[in-house]
Amino acid sequence: MLRGLLRPFLSFSLESTAKLPKRCLFIASIGNPEPAYKGTRHNAGHRLMNQLIEIYWKDHVYKEGPYYLSLKYPNLVLFKSNDSLMNLQGRAIQKHLTPTNRENMIVLHDELQRDLGKFQIRNPGTMSRGHNGLRSLDKCMGQKYRKLGIGIGRPSNSSVVDYVMGKFTPEDAEILDFEVFPKCVAALEKLIDEDLQQLKDVDESTDGLNM
Repeated sequence: MLRGLLRPFLSFSLESTAKLPKRCLFIASIGNPEPAYKGTRHNAGHRLMNQLIEIYWKDHVYKEGPYYLSLKYPNLVLFKSNDSLMNLQGRAIQKHLTPTNRENMIVLHDELQRDLGKFQIRNPGTMSRGHNGLRSLDKCMGQKYRKLGIGIGRPSNSSVVDYVMGKFTPEDAEILDFEVFPKCVAALEKLIDEDLQQLKDVDESTDGLNM
């Protein structure tokens, strides 16, 4: 019944080949394909996405085609970009987005420029900071999206490539899972609520004009 009530708001088919609505908050994680690269630092974005789906939002998200939709947040679409290598993520994500949704996207990614235990949300127009996945996105779609960078720190005695492709230690994974991710979820839920309120305000304005 609830899904039926949400259908007009979502305005897209709930078939297995689900298409995105013209306007949604599109949250995508980038990384290398799992399970082959699961647990690596470069896949911190996928790690957060996995927990959003399997732990934090498991009571209200459901799978439709390649996406996860929400019964609680009708403006939300989750997408784990798991079929491409990190440096090809731009083309992988581009084909899933409408022009409007490109400007209303949040990308979850690992961040060398932030210490482990920290995260940062950056606004559209900010630089990739040398991150290959973000550079690929910028090349295909420009910089009109927000970023949630999950701090992984920088290596002290190894190459950057070896470091990001290495796996988190159990101690570092515990910091992410129990200290960082709860804060990331709270920040995302705030952004989702703000976006949903904007949609409601626009809807009410349109209703007023049609009176």
